[in-house]
Amino acid sequence: MRIHDIDQEDADIDYFATDAAGHIVHVASGGGVLPESVAADEVALLELHQYFLTRPETDSAVAAAPALAQDGAYPGAARYARRGLFSFAKTRLHERADTRYYAVARPLQPLTLAELPPPLAELLHRTQLPGSAAELETLDIASIA
Repeated sequence: MRIHDIDQEDADIDYFATDAAGHIVHVASGGGVLPESVAADEVALLELHQYFLTRPETDSAVAAAPALAQDGAYPGAARYARRGLFSFAKTRLHERADTRYYAVARPLQPLTLAELPPPLAELLHRTQLPGSAAELETLDIASIA
């Protein structure tokens, strides 16, 4: 089932991608446009969401944007980073034309695509960003394949 544009605009949807190095990336949409690979399959998104929410947390995450993290604006980002995911979020919420996202939290022990169950890795592989999330401060979702 597809996630329609109006639903994307009204909600802060957590979605997932992988980078060129095989790291797992969490993106909080903030009411922005979802990549087509995500919007096309809500069932796959929910399956990935459930998997990452049930992974055990470690105590190893670091704020990529300490000023944002200190005000508690992105508590989900730290939770995902403690589960091994790089986390990006928008600062201009519900601005569909703004495709820029900022690194909010990074894992100290990154989870990789190779560590996932093969069916989930296959789902995640549909949404890829160029380069390495470990090196990105900003992410333009228009570059996600």
